[in-house]
Amino acid sequence: MDKARALALVLRLTAVAFIVVFALLFLASVTQTDTPEFLYRLFAWGDIGDAEEQMLAAVYIVWGICLWIAARAPLQHRLFIDFTITANLAHAAVMAVQSFTYQGEHAHLWGDVVILFAVIGVLAALWLSVRKQSA
Repeated sequence: MDKARALALVLRLTAVAFIVVFALLFLASVTQTDTPEFLYRLFAWGDIGDAEEQMLAAVYIVWGICLWIAARAPLQHRLFIDFTITANLAHAAVMAVQSFTYQGEHAHLWGDVVILFAVIGVLAALWLSVRKQSA
């Protein structure tokens, strides 16, 4: 598989992951259902039902939809893909710091922080290669 096709696939997989994970977190939050609690604690912060987690989930669901659309023609959506990578790396870095400074939040290092760095790392590696070839 060439890099452009691999990039489109990774963009779509990332989009699906954003939509599915954050739709489930949104539903868990609005219904205040944290079952199974272990999985909820890996991906959610604070108390279940926090307005902030619902707002963040809504943004990521829309983000996932936009990533799916961008996968059709990644080079036409350069700024959006650059933003996706940069914003998510910044988001993961802040969560990593918070996992040490917020009491009882160490589980996030092995949940969303590691997963987000891994997913965005793969996306960044493919994207930077494809972007460089197109220049």
